[in-house]
Amino acid sequence: MTAAALVFSLALQGAAAAKPAAVTGRLQMTDGSPAAAVRVAAIVAPPPNIRPTDGQNYFTSQPPVRVALTTADGSYQLANLPPGRYFIVAGVTGHATYYPATTEIDGATAVIVDAGATVDNLNFKLLVSPGSRVRGRVSPAPADGVAEKAVLSGVDLGELLEAPVRADGSFEFGRIPRGNYLLSLYPAFPGLASLRFGVGDQDIAGLEFVRPPVQTVSGRIVVQKGPLPRSFLAFSTPQDFVGATINPDGTFTTKLHATRHHVELGGLPVGYAIESVRIGSADVLRDGFVVAKSDISGIVITVRTPSQLPALKGRIAAAPASLGSARVELTGPVIGTLEAPIKADGSFEFAALPKGLYRLRVPQLSQIAPVNVVVDGSGADVQLTGR
Repeated sequence: MTAAALVFSLALQGAAAAKPAAVTGRLQMTDGSPAAAVRVAAIVAPPPNIRPTDGQNYFTSQPPVRVALTTADGSYQLANLPPGRYFIVAGVTGHATYYPATTEIDGATAVIVDAGATVDNLNFKLLVSPGSRVRGRVSPAPADGVAEKAVLSGVDLGELLEAPVRADGSFEFGRIPRGNYLLSLYPAFPGLASLRFGVGDQDIAGLEFVRPPVQTVSGRIVVQKGPLPRSFLAFSTPQDFVGATINPDGTFTTKLHATRHHVELGGLPVGYAIESVRIGSADVLRDGFVVAKSDISGIVITVRTPSQLPALKGRIAAAPASLGSARVELTGPVIGTLEAPIKADGSFEFAALPKGLYRLRVPQLSQIAPVNVVVDGSGADVQLTGR
């Protein structure tokens, strides 16, 4: 990003706190008829002395600030706009018409939007075919309070298109150019595959995501020696990959659909690996496990560690009487926060650590300055002193 673009971007962020504004208008087809169900967007325009296609084409690839679909009479409203300079664009990148009448962003006219103002009657005509309407549904609909998006991608699209999934499960992208597309749901739902479809001259209205039933799967991760390194837990099938959050105590809970799943633990340092995955007495590491019609609990994932791991030792330069029940906290490339007691002589130790950069602090003693320390293969020794 150029220096001028960065300054402008920061200025726009500051202006976003001001009273929002709006842009309204009407879109027409080339023959003057109303252009219904066409995507209209406001994208940030650069300062007057910068062309959008200068440099790294930053302004042509950034996401829109606001998006709306035109109504049956071609009307549109871009509401809650932060004050600033915008290009108003109809259609999708690569098949777009820019206000007032161009298909090239360098020829577009920037619209100045002041705080709290409404810019009316920004009317213009499409210069390219808007394509056909694309609509669909997610069944069952999202649970109350859950925000989902349908996401559309394609070789002929210059951007990813997003459409909110409404409370009744329906979504609409408006008019999309001819071509082949991939439709996905975000956040991804377990076992729900993306949809492939083509757009021709007819509207598409029968797209449907049907959620498979899911069950709750829970368990814990144990490590042979030391803490669990920062890593990513997932359950894989030939069709999808479902992640699960690892809690600080090593437990996890996720939702999986009915099929055979394998356990993956990504991002482990060299020398760490999954030793076993047990459900009861059975080790399912190699063959995976089957989710059917009931929940599965008590999965135990054991992680094998290197035979030799470094330690972090240290001492607090303070009078023993001032230490009280204070404990040293350690954070770094591990899951959760580690704690170590302070001995009477002020010393402490964290054994069997993965290599990496750590941060030490004593929360109960504000006079002790936190420190960063690198633990390498030979370990580390550090002294904590007053501020």
